Amino acid sequence: MPQMSALALKAMLNAERASSLGGNINSDLSSERTKAMEYYNGEMTDMPSAEGRSKAVSTDVADTIEGLLPPLVEIFAAGEEVVKFEAVGPEDVEAAQQETDYVNHVFMQKNPGFMVSYTFIKDGLQQKNGFVKVYWDKTEKEERETYLDQPDDAFMMLAQSPDTEIVEHTQKTGEDGQITHDVTLVKRKSYGCAKVVNIPPNEFGITKRARTIRDSTYCFHEPANVTEADLIAQGFDEAQVKTLPTRGSVEEQEEQARDTLNADETNASDSLNKAARLIKVIEHYVFMDYEGNGKPTLYMVTTGGNQMEVLRRDGKDAVDPVDVMPFASLTPIPVPHEFFGRSTADIVMDIQQQKTALLRGMLDNIYLANNQRHEIAESHSHERTLDDYLNNRPGAPVRVKTPGGILPIPNQFIGEALYPAFQYLDATREWRTGVTKQGQGIDANALQNQTATASNNNFTASQARQRLIGRVMAETGFRDMFILLHGCIRKNDRQINTVRLRNKWVEVDPRTWKNRDDMTINVGLGTGSKEQQIAQLTNIMGVQKEMMMARLPTVTPKNLYNTAAKLVEKSDLKTVEPYFTDPESQEGQQIAQAAQQQPDPEQMKMQFEQQKLQMEAQLAEKADQRKAQIEEVQAQADIATNQQKLEAEAMNNEREFQLKKELALFEAQLEQEKFNREEARKDREHSQKMELTREQHSQAMQAGAFKVAADREGHEAKLQQMKAKEPAE
Repeated sequence: MPQMSALALKAMLNAERASSLGGNINSDLSSERTKAMEYYNGEMTDMPSAEGRSKAVSTDVADTIEGLLPPLVEIFAAGEEVVKFEAVGPEDVEAAQQETDYVNHVFMQKNPGFMVSYTFIKDGLQQKNGFVKVYWDKTEKEERETYLDQPDDAFMMLAQSPDTEIVEHTQKTGEDGQITHDVTLVKRKSYGCAKVVNIPPNEFGITKRARTIRDSTYCFHEPANVTEADLIAQGFDEAQVKTLPTRGSVEEQEEQARDTLNADETNASDSLNKAARLIKVIEHYVFMDYEGNGKPTLYMVTTGGNQMEVLRRDGKDAVDPVDVMPFASLTPIPVPHEFFGRSTADIVMDIQQQKTALLRGMLDNIYLANNQRHEIAESHSHERTLDDYLNNRPGAPVRVKTPGGILPIPNQFIGEALYPAFQYLDATREWRTGVTKQGQGIDANALQNQTATASNNNFTASQARQRLIGRVMAETGFRDMFILLHGCIRKNDRQINTVRLRNKWVEVDPRTWKNRDDMTINVGLGTGSKEQQIAQLTNIMGVQKEMMMARLPTVTPKNLYNTAAKLVEKSDLKTVEPYFTDPESQEGQQIAQAAQQQPDPEQMKMQFEQQKLQMEAQLAEKADQRKAQIEEVQAQADIATNQQKLEAEAMNNEREFQLKKELALFEAQLEQEKFNREEARKDREHSQKMELTREQHSQAMQAGAFKVAADREGHEAKLQQMKAKEPAE
């Protein structure tokens, strides 16, 4: 079978686009999205107000969407790993983690990841589905450099430099006959990066048969801001591009609804700046047997103009085989077996209609009360009564023939009767969407009329609805977006990148990556959920500490470190290294070894106490022995005294004096010995403490020396790496 002809290709693309859903094709879908944007902007064209009546509009759609955005955006853009690539084996754990970190780095640092997430989510909440496109952007950058008075050899080196073009050259001959050159060069450098961009929903269309983008056989992207210069820069045939008609002014209702400033998109400068004129371009992604070999393949076909002419590039039609359709889509409320879901605006617009009607009625009632109608009796009226009545100047008199000629017509105020209706509609909106005043922290009186349990149940229910929306968005749009981003980097990034991940400089080579589709989706719910997780982790850490103090084999230092690392992660801190050291790392092992060699202070304290008790026991025993000896001597003296009672008085007195003297000497010796032992004990305790302090200081100095040596070696290694990477002069 021959290759598909240009005519057949064009006919097929026209048929596929005409039968698709979405895009700028006028349909019920486009009308619904237009209505949602108008309601969000406070423009309710389907509820016109009568002349002289209130034109107030309730803003429930905008309030609900803006209330859902903070918790949802925080899930995907608050620094956590929303999408984590799973390892295929134990040897793949480190590689999978590095790929996760690098893909998140590209999304948040190389791309405006926060704003992409914000717009992605907001489009889904407002217009049923949000869309992003992932592609490899390869651009060239020109650098202009000028060199003066260059000798021949230097000039030849400059001229032979790769990717260099000489744009100006002047050869000069000096007085000494030496030839020099003044040269201006333009160096062209190519840069490539994976890009993630938001697509307005009205620019994307998909076949009606599709349930997801992955199982679709056709989709298209019709960007609204492609210029003639853009197409030429992309390599499309310049002559063909210049023949394409200018994209007309805005006629699509969705673009008109989005244009809140009523800007005129007709390019008034087209006649002067042809390169800046907008051109209608459509990128078609279609499975077809273009080669005629019976094997349908995915192609991207680029067409331009209202007639969808296939553009040409490098002398042939822009029909390029591709691996995937580079789009991801999310919706907050999926409809089973359908591609397009329901937006938050879809389930709130009827409430906004009803509240707007009630609000206008109440305001009209207030206006009538403030400008009350009167009845004027003609029989009591003066010829100037009507003119005076119509004069609204404060304090102006009204002339009448007789009093009572002007009477007010009663007007009943209905505001109090409408308040329950407003409360009912607000409660219905909160039940449908999960956006509550308590959840937004704006209802200070919410707990005054209900129990704490009831309030917590309501808040938990609202969180469940928001968490479900976040889970759906993560499992659909964000999962597909990160798969596309991972594949785009793996297929197109052909160099080794040195980047800082997890507070470390690492080399990332996407050429070695695996084709990963397995992921883990982590979805929290704002700060409240984080606070709960932090409280739970804190409690777990307390239990772990108690078990470690009890020397139970159920908790290891690694377990405690894992809990601390999780606390750091939940606290929105980037890395754990500044706060905790991994016990399995080299530094952690060195600290553990030093701690094992260091004497246990508690054990030493117990030893000191035991020694103190032993010394006190010995002193008490010796004191008892001395006392017994003294008592025995005294008893012997008494016996001798009784026996020698008859001896001379002088001798008896002298012996008694000698005995007392000896007793006093013994007591003095005993006290001196006790004092000497106490001082010796204190000296020993002081010496032991000083020895312990010297040992601890020595170990700390050794640890510091080890760390300084390690840091010096790491610094020298980095210097060697940097020198190795420097290009040769």
